[in-house]
Amino acid sequence: MANKDKVRVLIVEDEFITIETLSLALKEMNCVVSGDAMSAKEAITILDKGETDLAILDINIKGDKDGIWIAQQIQEKYNIPFIFLTAFGDKATVQRAVETGPYGYLVKPFTKVNVFTSVEVALTNFEKQNAIIDKHESKPSEAEISITVSDSIFIRDDYMFVKLFIKDILFIKSDKNYLEIHLANKMHLVRGKMSDFTHNLPKEKFLQAHRSYVVNIEAVDLIGAGFLKIGNIDIPLSTKYKEELKKLITMF
Repeated sequence: MANKDKVRVLIVEDEFITIETLSLALKEMNCVVSGDAMSAKEAITILDKGETDLAILDINIKGDKDGIWIAQQIQEKYNIPFIFLTAFGDKATVQRAVETGPYGYLVKPFTKVNVFTSVEVALTNFEKQNAIIDKHESKPSEAEISITVSDSIFIRDDYMFVKLFIKDILFIKSDKNYLEIHLANKMHLVRGKMSDFTHNLPKEKFLQAHRSYVVNIEAVDLIGAGFLKIGNIDIPLSTKYKEELKKLITMF
């Protein structure tokens, strides 16, 4: 089974050398190949396992069902981003591809940088799209309320992507143009703004404790006068955020 801490990519392509080239590029990016398929039937079998985070689809594969058909199935059933892999095609084929709303294109011949860029753009756009959908969904009645949040987030680390499970994030610290994402036994340093990163975190579980800190409420061990503790780490707690924290946790 693929390592769940890495982006799992399905390759649909009917040329062995292209599969090998893509596989090597993806491994250098800290991705794993969830499977490679030379036909639509093989691709659906792999997708049905639920172990794929992103698909790279050659438009023109052998058989009566092409990569565009697979993209349509992904849209209807699997809810993952997909990238089309193609040489220049005829106008009708290009139009069919555009109508599926792909998250990127890879044009043959491609380089490792092309693969990296396409994967990064696809994952970023997919996260943004899901955030917009969540924001505009109608509010259910009290009897129907259920909270559905993605359990993981991908962060960029040079030419690699690392999957973090949201529940494992203890706190995030902002330091100028960088963020320190602290887990129990590891810290990831990424470039970005706090507001951009926390936009996709569940607001009922993550709270601003200070202008430079956002904490996982479930990880808080102690609340003091002007600080809180997560494990053995003291985190400053501003007065204006303390009242909000009290609302979200049980206090006696």
